Amino acid sequence: MFEQAKEIIKQSNTIYVVGHINPDGDAIGSSFAIYFALKKLGKNVKVLMPKYSDNFSFLPGIKEAVNEVVEEKYDLLIGVDSSAKDRLAISEEDFNKADKVIMLDHHKISDPFGDFRYIDPEIPAASQIIYNFLVELGIEIDKTIATYIYAGIMSDTGSFNYSSTKPSTLVIASKLMELGIDFSYICKRLNDTIKEAKLKLIAYTIDNMEVYYDGKFRYSYVSYEEIKRLGLDEEDAEGMTNYLRMVEGTEVAVAVRGKSDGTNKVSMRSGGKVDVSKIAILFGGGGHERASGYTMPKDLETSKKELLDVVGGMLS
Repeated sequence: MFEQAKEIIKQSNTIYVVGHINPDGDAIGSSFAIYFALKKLGKNVKVLMPKYSDNFSFLPGIKEAVNEVVEEKYDLLIGVDSSAKDRLAISEEDFNKADKVIMLDHHKISDPFGDFRYIDPEIPAASQIIYNFLVELGIEIDKTIATYIYAGIMSDTGSFNYSSTKPSTLVIASKLMELGIDFSYICKRLNDTIKEAKLKLIAYTIDNMEVYYDGKFRYSYVSYEEIKRLGLDEEDAEGMTNYLRMVEGTEVAVAVRGKSDGTNKVSMRSGGKVDVSKIAILFGGGGHERASGYTMPKDLETSKKELLDVVGGMLS
């Protein structure tokens, strides 16, 4: 399954690992699991991750991430949890410095890139793919690697609550627990620990919630100025959609937040009846059936009306 990738890694020494922009738990878990694994092989490996939420600061070694590629040329780039090249947290210039590229992903809709590509949309988290990959490479999964893989899988399966969770997912989770990871602490830090400022942002998001189609569609917008006023970074504003979708009867929840570049990030969650990835693709984004996103132009009202029309059509 991974024979070609194994050979590419064997022939490579200087390696960068990168996930998608605005990395979530799965992108971070995938990246650092590979990072610590390849260090065991004596590789000169770095994780390229310019920005990440403080929520993940407790993870061991996460501060070893770098902002950019320093070499003029390097042997290998491994892209994880990213459906397309332009979603990677790396510049075009630094991408092109790589002699070889490996893509490991689990998104249903993708624009494949690289010399070796492994994409399995049936697997709920890229971190689960990384687990299988490291096992096939014959690399011992220690407590640190296990912590990252568990954090990644837990994040993308909604703590094993999403319907995408497979029996194999739970088998792997149990094997990681056997290695002595503090799984309850990981869950507490990622699910039950937030800054006071973020709690206020959640309240603001809920207060600004708009309800359409008899409560089936919930929408909220938070400006970049409001995020900064609360003393938060863009990454801290992730996850607002989850609070909107909790309301009984909600089929589609959308949280839009302003970004520093003047655009707006749209995060969508589905209750199961609507495939939000189709909506995201229509507007130039992507993702999964139940969790997707795209970038909304500056004209919020026009863009919101277009979104409302599309969602209305799908709900009917």
